[in-house]
Amino acid sequence: MPLASIALHFLGSTNFAWWAVVVLTVGVALLWFGWRGIETVGRGGAAAGARGADGAVVNRAGAGALAVKGQGWQRVVALAGGGGGIALGIWGITAAPRTGQLWALLLTGILGALAIWLFYRRVYVHLGRRRVWGLYTLRLLGLICLLFLLFEPALAFVKSPTHKSKLGIVIDASGSMSVNDQANTPSRYQQSVVAARLLVRRLRSQYICQLFAYDGKHAQPLKNAAAYNAVAPDGVITDLPAAIHLATRSGAHAVVLFSDGIQNGPRGIEAGLAHNHTPVYTVGVGSTAAHPSDVPDIAIVRVEGPQSTPVDNTVTLTALVQSTALSDRMAPIYLKMGRQILKKKMIVLHSGSAPQAVQFHFTPHKLGRNVVEVAIPVQPEERSGVRNQQEFPMLVTAPRIAVLYIEGRVRPEVGPLIRALETDPNLATTSLIQTRPGRFALRGAAVAGMATIPTTLKEWEHFKVVILGDLSAHFLSRRQQTQLRQAVQAGAGFVMIGGQQNFVTGGWAHSPLAPAFAISLARTHPSQINSPFVPQLTAFGENSPIFQGITTYFPGPGAAPARHRLPPLAGCVAFAGPQPGATVLAVDPRQEIGGKPADVLVVRQYGKGRAAAFAGDTTYRWQLMRRAMGKKSPYDRFWGQLLRYLAGVNNAPTKRGPSVTPLIARDRYKGGQTVRLRAAVTNIHGQSTAYANTWAVITTPAKKTVRVAMHAISGRAGMYLAHYRPSTPGHFRVVFAATQAGKPLGQGKSDFDVMQGPGEMDKLAAEPRTLQRIARMTGGGYVPIAHVGALVRQLKAALPAGERRHVVSLALYSPRGFFVIFIVLLSVEWFLRRKWHLQ
Repeated sequence: MPLASIALHFLGSTNFAWWAVVVLTVGVALLWFGWRGIETVGRGGAAAGARGADGAVVNRAGAGALAVKGQGWQRVVALAGGGGGIALGIWGITAAPRTGQLWALLLTGILGALAIWLFYRRVYVHLGRRRVWGLYTLRLLGLICLLFLLFEPALAFVKSPTHKSKLGIVIDASGSMSVNDQANTPSRYQQSVVAARLLVRRLRSQYICQLFAYDGKHAQPLKNAAAYNAVAPDGVITDLPAAIHLATRSGAHAVVLFSDGIQNGPRGIEAGLAHNHTPVYTVGVGSTAAHPSDVPDIAIVRVEGPQSTPVDNTVTLTALVQSTALSDRMAPIYLKMGRQILKKKMIVLHSGSAPQAVQFHFTPHKLGRNVVEVAIPVQPEERSGVRNQQEFPMLVTAPRIAVLYIEGRVRPEVGPLIRALETDPNLATTSLIQTRPGRFALRGAAVAGMATIPTTLKEWEHFKVVILGDLSAHFLSRRQQTQLRQAVQAGAGFVMIGGQQNFVTGGWAHSPLAPAFAISLARTHPSQINSPFVPQLTAFGENSPIFQGITTYFPGPGAAPARHRLPPLAGCVAFAGPQPGATVLAVDPRQEIGGKPADVLVVRQYGKGRAAAFAGDTTYRWQLMRRAMGKKSPYDRFWGQLLRYLAGVNNAPTKRGPSVTPLIARDRYKGGQTVRLRAAVTNIHGQSTAYANTWAVITTPAKKTVRVAMHAISGRAGMYLAHYRPSTPGHFRVVFAATQAGKPLGQGKSDFDVMQGPGEMDKLAAEPRTLQRIARMTGGGYVPIAHVGALVRQLKAALPAGERRHVVSLALYSPRGFFVIFIVLLSVEWFLRRKWHLQ
């Protein structure tokens, strides 16, 4: 065992600041000596000493003997020394436990030597240099002997072992450790941190100390003891065997566990430590008399609200608040997102078994997954703030455009078009399809109070875009047609798509809605074009937002060929031409009407709204191409961008790719509760899809994985749901994933905690018997936190002889010898002073 170091040790105790009291007393004496003693010169300076028979000066005038040369700078030294002594004495009294013994020895010796020097300096002129220095030396040596007797210095030769054992120090950071057992005292966790630092300081020379915090989130050792301050004691489960395994997995030869002993983990103590061979020394923290009903506490039980909402749409969130022992207390409650405070309310707390509801009206402005938090600041009486907040996730989508699609008959175009509209995450589509004469099937986003075609202007104005399919004018009354025209004038969008019984053939030329059409409703011959074609874009169409990103699928102006092949439409309605002020975006170049290419897509501004006429009725062929051949097509984008253009929001953000967004309403569940797993899924085209293969992989606290299939929610395109009932408490991690046609659509991660029976804060009384049982099972020991010093001695004694730190001390004093020398020095000094007639 090599010699590690040589150090100066002090065996005398400095826990009580006796030395600081001495320094303070000497400082006061010096201050008086400098302020009052020298001042007497002015009053009695005429006095002089008389010489004795041996030539020495006899101090007959008392204070008058202070009239010496150089009294000015002596006074300055005395005042400075006195002020410094008082300051050092006060500092020493307040900082005695943290002051090094060497500093205490030096400060006491230096101030004492200064006082002795000033005392003899005042008789320098009358006594002579040799005699003064002789007396000063005798008293200074006596002071040194006295200080050595009191501080007991020793020279320590320290031999450290070549090998050190690992000591794992684990602090339970669950929610119950955040409790203050008495008001205005440190929490259980804070007490543990202070004690852990003491252990590290006293044991690091003989152990390699590894520090851990068990809260379900920190699996690796902390960097140092200061890192405990960054850990919040908010773990929702206390699993003491898992806490011990944190240290044993890192190779610890012994474990120290700080805890209140409250165990609510998935396994019992015996089962959890069945294969443990490492001694565990437990330190008990907390009171055994704490009861939840008597402890002032606030809990945000849960937050309720919609889990998905359009951006810039106001939603209502309801927070359920429960409190104990705080009735009639006013408290603020906040709705926050990150550090930003969104809303603030003042509530009066009502303690009782039933929670009180607090509502917030919140308007999200950020797309994607948003997580808000409801929080109540920790009140002065509360002993824990672990349950004063609760998070709530929600999916915020782009603005949803309300679309009404009215179709006069079931035809091939209808199904694919409705699916495209319903799977667009930015559209809220309501469809009315006539299934038999006079009967319409309502599908999609329900509108309150509307069961059939709108009959009031308010109902028409609810929709941003109205699509009329193969529908003759007699399906709408003249009043309904007038209301629709007024809605378009006020800012709505309107489009009629190709069919057999609409436009001119359907009798719309003489309807109140006729002025809103984008094309002339004059008759043409023939009324239908039955030859296949691919629409050709005009110069205006090529630059229109309706065809943004898909122009390569269509021939361009001047018959420029398309870069991608597109199935031709089967035919279209023959238009007589555009209305004045309308713009032609696409034509059939092979057919002419009135000497011009046949118009296929025409748009115009009407009042504050926009109108469009689309002659085609077989765009479903573009959708079939994508499904049959697995190729991209412009189908979804064409209809989506057309409707956005008509709604006047063509710049609205849209999803452009696949995604899986997890939505778990809560992050904490009680044992026995069913967890609702929800996910929003979009396909490779950014469309919400109900045809994805979606699942969730759940990792349990035991590190086992469970795969749960998710099914599409009816009427909620792109939303998938699964129910999972955890069998054990603990921390669960969930990975959501989806595929479509064998291609991955992405992943999303989330997690939640399940508490065993009563929650972490439902039982607060410490259980030292649990900790004592752990110590007996593992061959360790148990101490309450007040006796953690005894644990230091246990851990040192538990080390093998070859790993112990050996200290050999050589005392630098002899109690009996130094005491005799001290008495002899003071006796000689006293004899000389009497001989020379000094007081």
